[in-house]
Amino acid sequence: MATAFLWGYYGFGNFGDELMFRACVDLLKEMDFGTIYTPLPKGKKSMGVTSVDRFSPKLFSFLKRSQISMAGGGGLLQDVTSFRSILYYYYLSKASLLMKKPLIFFGNSIGPVRRDVSKRLVHDVVTHRNAIFIAREPVSYRYVKAMGGNAWLGTDPSILYLMNDETEERKEKKAVFFLKKPIDISHVLRSLRDHGIDDFVLSSAFSKDCQHLPPLRAGGDVLEEIKSSSIVITERFHPALVAAYFEIPFVIVDCQKARRFFRRYTKEDFFFSKRNPLEISLKASVALKKKLNLRERLRKDAVEMKEFLKDTLGRW
Repeated sequence: MATAFLWGYYGFGNFGDELMFRACVDLLKEMDFGTIYTPLPKGKKSMGVTSVDRFSPKLFSFLKRSQISMAGGGGLLQDVTSFRSILYYYYLSKASLLMKKPLIFFGNSIGPVRRDVSKRLVHDVVTHRNAIFIAREPVSYRYVKAMGGNAWLGTDPSILYLMNDETEERKEKKAVFFLKKPIDISHVLRSLRDHGIDDFVLSSAFSKDCQHLPPLRAGGDVLEEIKSSSIVITERFHPALVAAYFEIPFVIVDCQKARRFFRRYTKEDFFFSKRNPLEISLKASVALKKKLNLRERLRKDAVEMKEFLKDTLGRW
């Protein structure tokens, strides 16, 4: 059986990154990668992978034993979070290439990249002949293509995990919120009550997000809260993607990442809002009356991305 080195922003409790992690592990196992090495915080164990601390010298030993190196989704090549972040992922990428491993960015995005040095690092990695960049959305695809990189337009890896979710879908008169910081939601709640929704949940897609905002109650399992809701109002991308996949109305608040992704699938604007309570309430009213039927397109793109990866590795 083959061995893979899988890496990303895993193990930090970020809902979207954990979905992508599960999807990529399942996919690699399906492709007969019997051993999967993954950098995780403090080397904690998850999904049956062989984990190692993110800054352990053993990283390079595990990478050397692997047939491929795969960045499994997310916006890893960006310097807005911190310059140290892009440096870390650059070194993993560069080490893979120096060891002559096929380097696959599987459903990733690029940017924002603000520093000139960061742009040079990105260029150095994605234009290498042993690298292939399967982009999550068209902006990143065009960016890599313009630099002369080997780019292919895919989608978000988490869809592969959602496709295998066979738990029962049940709908409740419930709205689920994902907010980075507190905001006055009184207008929004009043509007939702007019639509017969009287249960309001505050969930969290990231540990640093807003955790307490009365009268919203604390949520449970994030995926199940979304699947059982009537509408999702979110400042985070992946809760909107999950809602879109299960065809649940949603409103995206000030999230450029989500705009870049969903513009590929629809020109409708009713599910985008500024961080203005009145606008959010108006958009929520419209979203509840309309529907974005995106599941089949999302599934189709995910399956094509999966098959493209298999074909690519078969030719390598």
